[in-house]
Amino acid sequence: MNGKLPVAIIWHMHQPYYKHPQTSEFVLPWVRLHASKDYLHMAKLLQEFPGVKVNFTMVPSLRDQLEDYAQGADDEDTRLTMRTVEAELDPEEKDHMIRRFFSIHHGNVISQYDEYRRLLEMKMVAGERPELFSDDYFVDLALWFNLAWMDPDDISSDERLAALRERGRNFTREEVRYVMGRQRMMASGAPHLYHRLERQGQVEILTVPYYHPILPLLVDSRTALRSDPHAELPERAFAFPEDAAYQLEEAVAFHQRAFGLKPRGVWPSEGAVSPEVADLIVQAGLRWFASDEGVLARSVGMELHRDEHESLMEPQLLYRPYRLPNGAFAIFRDRVLSDRIGFAYGGMDPGDAVGDLIGKLARARERLPEEGGPWLASIILDGENAWEGYRNNGNDFLRRLYGQLEADGRFETVRVSEHLEANPPTVELPQLHSGSWIDANYRVWIGEPGHRAAWEALEQTRSFAQRQWGSLRQMPTNVRQALMVAEGSDWFWWYSSRNSSPEDHVFDALFRANLEVVWWFAGAEPPDHIRSPLLDPSRLAGLVPARGGAMLPG
Repeated sequence: MNGKLPVAIIWHMHQPYYKHPQTSEFVLPWVRLHASKDYLHMAKLLQEFPGVKVNFTMVPSLRDQLEDYAQGADDEDTRLTMRTVEAELDPEEKDHMIRRFFSIHHGNVISQYDEYRRLLEMKMVAGERPELFSDDYFVDLALWFNLAWMDPDDISSDERLAALRERGRNFTREEVRYVMGRQRMMASGAPHLYHRLERQGQVEILTVPYYHPILPLLVDSRTALRSDPHAELPERAFAFPEDAAYQLEEAVAFHQRAFGLKPRGVWPSEGAVSPEVADLIVQAGLRWFASDEGVLARSVGMELHRDEHESLMEPQLLYRPYRLPNGAFAIFRDRVLSDRIGFAYGGMDPGDAVGDLIGKLARARERLPEEGGPWLASIILDGENAWEGYRNNGNDFLRRLYGQLEADGRFETVRVSEHLEANPPTVELPQLHSGSWIDANYRVWIGEPGHRAAWEALEQTRSFAQRQWGSLRQMPTNVRQALMVAEGSDWFWWYSSRNSSPEDHVFDALFRANLEVVWWFAGAEPPDHIRSPLLDPSRLAGLVPARGGAMLPG
């Protein structure tokens, strides 16, 4: 290929829906903290490279949470941060802070700040005995936790934040208030900056099903057997295609209200697709969707080969858009490039990492024929969690990457809808495999014994709601929202044996709380098994209670 290879970068912005349906408080702080470290800054950094075009997702339920924070919502960590400068903490509150307020990469973040590192070393010496620490220790810890969750560039550009970082200790009430106020401003500003960059033609904003469900499993959970014939499924299938359609329709409607235009593209949650979902995407008025190279390979019955450098040997299979029989367009991500950004490049020198990525792209480009396009290389991954694994929040890597792509005449970055409109696909994909971005199946979300109880509880609650009120669209707003939240992918992710976190029990409790709301709204008692933890009992070993019923490693 002699011309420029179009490159589509899609950064996926998503967090679970952390608002408790019974208290309306946020049970975990990660939306607020990612807003101050990643959401706003990813868009701000892109502005330094006006010749680079990038695509972002903005999950509707994420934007809802950002707006709540901008309007003054709190989470437990916000309240504890303020209590350190307003009242004496009780032992339980101190214990929570000791456990939670070092929750950021120790090597890439905490070790970069001498005073924050000193607080961590004191904790390690004291053996997590909060009664040994002074009140000033907790004030400093509260400010450092929230300051460290801000992008280093944003700290440097704010004279007051930079001064706090330099001084490092003996913080005051007003200084803590200032940091928390800056976080609220970042949460408020992020969606507006994305919108402005889209109007200016540098960004395209994709949508995602409203509460991030695995759409094929809402249509019919037995779809999992297509790609994983030995999957262990619940006795009663979850089969509510109306719910999958509604999650898409509401996402499209929300996007139009929030950004002033209908979205044209969608990243189905976790890249999870099926023929039925492709039809729902078209019915929702969306033009194209994206998934993983494994789904493409299974769809065409071919294996994608790579050379010793992990560059594609047959890039003409992956580096192109496809048309489906129903009229939808589909693109598929280069898994190696996407996953190396997400999981490998953070441990490399930024120059070497970008050189590796560009080299892989260049070798694949050289193998593309002159005829037979249009071509499109797609890099799609999480746009928030990767950067904690990089020094300087990934800024050095991103600046080198964007700078190289802007200057290198072999490539051009594109907004996907704009590119597909000018270069519609010429090859039809006769069948679409049912799978996701992980192993081209749904095993992370269904198919294991640990998933079964959760899917059975969801199906039982959804069927109960159907008997009480009829279709999803006829249900009371609170009931409908609780069910849609409970359909989200994140709860089932954490029920998987492959995944665990210090907040496993928080996720379990929040999932069940949304189910309980449905029963209580109808004046019925939730079944006992829904009111009890659904986690595999073996996961209880080694855990100790934390505030709010959460469990943390002991």
